[in-house]
Amino acid sequence: MMATSTSVKKRQDCRLLPSDLYYRSAHLSSSKKFFDRSSTYLTRDSLQFNLYPQIVSPHSSRITSLDIDNTSEGRFLLCGSQDCTISVYDLSILGSDYHLNPDLATPNNAIGNNKEQLQWKNKNRFRSIARSQRNFAGEQHLDPLFVPYGHSHSITQVQWYPVDTGVFLSSDTMGNILLWDTNTFTPVSCVKKTLMDSSMNLASPCAIASMDLPKLPNSTHLLLAIGSIQSGRSRNDEHASMPSSRLHIDDRVVYLCDIKSGSMTHQMSGHGSGISCVQWSPVHDYILASGSRDGTIKLWDIRKTGSTACICTLDRENKTKNEIYISSIQQGIDDVNDGPTVTRMKKRRKKSSIFGPGDYSQVDCSSYTQSHAGPVSSLRFTPDGNYIVSASPTDGLRLWDVQSGKRFGALLPTRYLGPTSSNPHPLDRMQRSVPMQITQPGSFKSATVWVGGKNRKLFGYAIHGDGGRPNKILAGHLDGVAAIASQDSYGRLFSGGKDGMILGFGNKNEFQPDVEEEEVNSLWSI
Repeated sequence: MMATSTSVKKRQDCRLLPSDLYYRSAHLSSSKKFFDRSSTYLTRDSLQFNLYPQIVSPHSSRITSLDIDNTSEGRFLLCGSQDCTISVYDLSILGSDYHLNPDLATPNNAIGNNKEQLQWKNKNRFRSIARSQRNFAGEQHLDPLFVPYGHSHSITQVQWYPVDTGVFLSSDTMGNILLWDTNTFTPVSCVKKTLMDSSMNLASPCAIASMDLPKLPNSTHLLLAIGSIQSGRSRNDEHASMPSSRLHIDDRVVYLCDIKSGSMTHQMSGHGSGISCVQWSPVHDYILASGSRDGTIKLWDIRKTGSTACICTLDRENKTKNEIYISSIQQGIDDVNDGPTVTRMKKRRKKSSIFGPGDYSQVDCSSYTQSHAGPVSSLRFTPDGNYIVSASPTDGLRLWDVQSGKRFGALLPTRYLGPTSSNPHPLDRMQRSVPMQITQPGSFKSATVWVGGKNRKLFGYAIHGDGGRPNKILAGHLDGVAAIASQDSYGRLFSGGKDGMILGFGNKNEFQPDVEEEEVNSLWSI
């Protein structure tokens, strides 16, 4: 009888503790198959709307971006909103109302069970510990050293500085990238990305659509990859009114910026339209992926520049005559040439010329190669760096093999459908941006891609499953989902919606601070 109760307790602990602590306490076998099943249950199958932690959002407009410092403490949640402000939350127990507002947590007129329930609710409620100010001036300055005290337009993305939560980055629709000091919550540096004519007069701005810093702990560089989309007038109108030689900024070019000096170090051209998403490889700090509104996804080697930096364009038709194959990567070599060896197959068509970094208007944009039938809205590497998941509102999600070998860049025959036969498409064809997040607690078989889909829901798909319907559906927002972030250390998922709310999803039986089981069940029934 004692052995049976012990085994039941261990099974319950599997839901209460993170997977790594559970294996240590239960002394179970660490086989990959069992670990994948357990970790998948903890991070996908058991997820549901959770009261712990309950985020109290101060934003009245849509949440545009979320980020958690998973490479550092895995504790702080960064949030950017369309109301031009940024807020940060401490997801540990020290960031709850119980510790930050002790007077409100234990009112004098509360007695008995009511007092204990109020304390429990305040331990689960988290408010922002800091919030930025909106810059109501909004004027553009030509002085490159001018640093505004906040954003004057909608924020497009926020991101923590790798390994250090003392610094974070933010971008907006006016082409400004601010570097913030977290301790004072004030900007210390600004990078401007705006179209200018030859007389240095401000023209149409380039909205920062995406930016990314390498997250490798031993990365050899900290270059910020920037993708932008020209707002205001269309590209044809802009080019008709200004010669291409007088344009200082081109939104078809992927820029790399040294955030220490604020200068652009690399310019990689090849796309035919604005850059909507960029991401560094989690394995190789010199490989960068970018998606464009022209429907193409390109991989870049930043050790080169200009049009020659493109090593591959992912092709949805898998045209072998135009593919670029990458041989296996040499391991253990510290030479500069260590990395993919590019071999271009011979083509019968006339060899195209190689243009310099400044000849953006003449670059061959590879219109014969398409990754999606419509604009690419988002893309993500899997944590092992072997696959890329891309999304387009036109034709949904696609899975690409970017492992070294002859199948490099191949489109895998995996389909991601809607939740029902009446909704065969998982995405809303009218949405311009598709929030996406990939979690992989175990081997590649445990990888799950989360996307904000139709009907204000989150869809979770097993990347390497049989394909088809979502494996998990999460709901709770009153409007569409606009941002997704994961807290890898606890297997939680956070989503920001167009309704201005931030919702947390976790295990129902997750640890609750200082509360008896009967009180937890009574509160869950409310």
